[in-house]
Amino acid sequence: MNDHHYQHINPEPLLEAMGGDATACRHMFGTFAKSAPANFARLEAAILADDAAQVKREAHSLKSMTALVGAGVLTELLKSIEVQSRAEPAQSAQPRLAELQSLFAATAAEVQHYVDQVGVAH
Repeated sequence: MNDHHYQHINPEPLLEAMGGDATACRHMFGTFAKSAPANFARLEAAILADDAAQVKREAHSLKSMTALVGAGVLTELLKSIEVQSRAEPAQSAQPRLAELQSLFAATAAEVQHYVDQVGVAH
């Protein structure tokens, strides 16, 4: 499909699940590229506000999206942040924000590269 070496996503499981339909897979990745940044912005704001309930909701929502595009490391970080926000008392995710921002930016860039490359190939 393309020769790019992905470090933060793995498009193959979704492509397999879609029966090898690269157009459908590209559509799913395109949906991530369009909607995930807004979800991430809400999560980032909730972390900065130390709003545990909102962090839990946004981390859960974004975790589902990142799992879909095969962003395993980011998905695991979001899962951990979600668990922290459910703890009694809730633990702040602020110490993990820089790591989260870096992983999200790298993931979003690779997703966009996938969308652009598959779009060129088809």
